[in-house]
Amino acid sequence: MPTTTWAKQVRQIVIHRWQPEPLPEPVVDVDLPNLSAIERSAEVISYTCRRFEYWLSPQGTLREWFKFNLRLAFGLAVPALLVAPLVTLALQQFNTWIDLITRTTSNLVLVPLSVLLVVGLICGLISIGKSILTMRLRHQQHQRDPYSY
Repeated sequence: MPTTTWAKQVRQIVIHRWQPEPLPEPVVDVDLPNLSAIERSAEVISYTCRRFEYWLSPQGTLREWFKFNLRLAFGLAVPALLVAPLVTLALQQFNTWIDLITRTTSNLVLVPLSVLLVVGLICGLISIGKSILTMRLRHQQHQRDPYSY
């Protein structure tokens, strides 16, 4: 069984859906003189539009092209309007979860590092204090008393 590409499948769908029908020649409504002013205006505008459409495309290809594009637009817009908000909501939730995980992980890393830093600073201060005391004691031991010769 030969495989078909997506382009061939789209072409088959378009060929299947594309069925233009010839337009009937527009005629003026026989009751036009009996209509009210607004109804006559609407009928004249309608007749002018139908005549213009018939002038552009008497075989109905313009109407079929418009219908096909409307179907395509609805076919793309309806899923996009139904699915896009759900995807957006899911991505926002995912972003929130990632933010929480990032903060938790950084706290798990920073707390032990902070404790190590504090312990290191205390050890350094103790070491400096000990060295100062030993230097003073050595200095006092080596210092000569000026009155005891």
